[in-house]
Amino acid sequence: MTLLGQDELTRIAEAALHHATGDAAEAVVIVRTGALTRFANAAIHQNMVSREVDLRVRVAVGKRVAIVATNRVDPEGIAQAARDASELARLSPENERFAGIPEPRPIPPAPSAYRARTEAATPLDRARLAKVICDASLAKGLRAAGFVSTDTQEILVANSRGVRAYTPQTIAEAQAAVIGDEGSSFAQRVTLDVADCDAQAVADEAVAKAILAQRPRDHPLGPTEVVLEAYAVRDIIGFLGSQLTGMAVEEGRSFVGGRLGERVTGSLTFTDDAFDPQGVSRPFDFEGQPTERLVLIDKGISRAVVYDAASALRAGTRPTGHALPPNRFAPASAMSLRLEAGERSREELIRGVKRGVLVTRFWYTRWVHQLRTIVTGMTRDGVFAIEDGEIAYPVKNFRFTQSYHEALASVQGVGKDLSLLVGAEQFGLSLSWNRVPALHLGTFAFTGATQH
Repeated sequence: MTLLGQDELTRIAEAALHHATGDAAEAVVIVRTGALTRFANAAIHQNMVSREVDLRVRVAVGKRVAIVATNRVDPEGIAQAARDASELARLSPENERFAGIPEPRPIPPAPSAYRARTEAATPLDRARLAKVICDASLAKGLRAAGFVSTDTQEILVANSRGVRAYTPQTIAEAQAAVIGDEGSSFAQRVTLDVADCDAQAVADEAVAKAILAQRPRDHPLGPTEVVLEAYAVRDIIGFLGSQLTGMAVEEGRSFVGGRLGERVTGSLTFTDDAFDPQGVSRPFDFEGQPTERLVLIDKGISRAVVYDAASALRAGTRPTGHALPPNRFAPASAMSLRLEAGERSREELIRGVKRGVLVTRFWYTRWVHQLRTIVTGMTRDGVFAIEDGEIAYPVKNFRFTQSYHEALASVQGVGKDLSLLVGAEQFGLSLSWNRVPALHLGTFAFTGATQH
């Protein structure tokens, strides 16, 4: 499928604004065209392509605000959404926290995150990448399951005050779990251009680790020195990033609340950079406001949080251009988080551990206590004992309950290679991206283990 294009998205938004009646209105149009090739047992079992169009209309009548979302973008569907939002706004109670529909501000240029080859990728293109992974696993008597996907997103924001902002972006992803009789592994690559999506690297990493992962042993529980692969680090960054917002500070659930200028982690730097040429750049947010590059944590010192227009007004500061699509729950988010690289290779991180474990990724992670950033979850797809700086043998998966920011206080080393990984989906859309290295942490609390 080709792009719907700026003109078509503008037509949808303008129609919504035309039918909205109130003091101000906003229309956000998001188009996601997703193409997916799934494989299991080294054979493709699903090919699909879907296009989803999401229109969100926000109407304000004084301090009364309502949001209506629809996937009907025919003339009647657009008009109905705008009329419903207008009517609901008049019936809604006043929202004293509402900061108004923002005025336009200049949006700086950013590297394009759109690649035509990704948008034009065919099922055969994806099948060829999947075949590389499947063939490599079969050659070693292993089974592979996973997917190759190519996604295109278009975003347009328009409001009655004159905001007009549009950008397209693409992403290609190859992901695989490689499974043996008594152990599994995981590998993933994410790129803007499908031509750069290295299925061979996925195969090599996953197959080699799956061979090592067979017949895992028991391992002592308790605080343990760890090396976390980038996949596990991405989980930590995702949880902590949700706390680095003005609303989280305002509501008293952020670990940086009241601690700007204080040390909150080890010597690590978190940057939210929507202009990162190696990331998925997007120079504006879902209010059509320019996105600022922010250093949120600088060598362990808390420096900033992100704001949408409303949370910025309440905090007496400026919006940083991090508003999410109009919704009732999470108005802002750090959507382009990068944990800055260090100087060590993965092998050097492992060599720095006398006794500990190597963790591939975390799984089924959930909040226990947001203010203390305590998360519970499990390891998955490859955990290995490290002895005297070398991988010694595979171990059974752990359950953990750990404060993520306290774990980062014990950082011993930072990897020099950054992996681009997809953040957690929000509202059914891929809105956030992370670039993260592997980490060596001095302690991580494992509280239980699996039986197999």
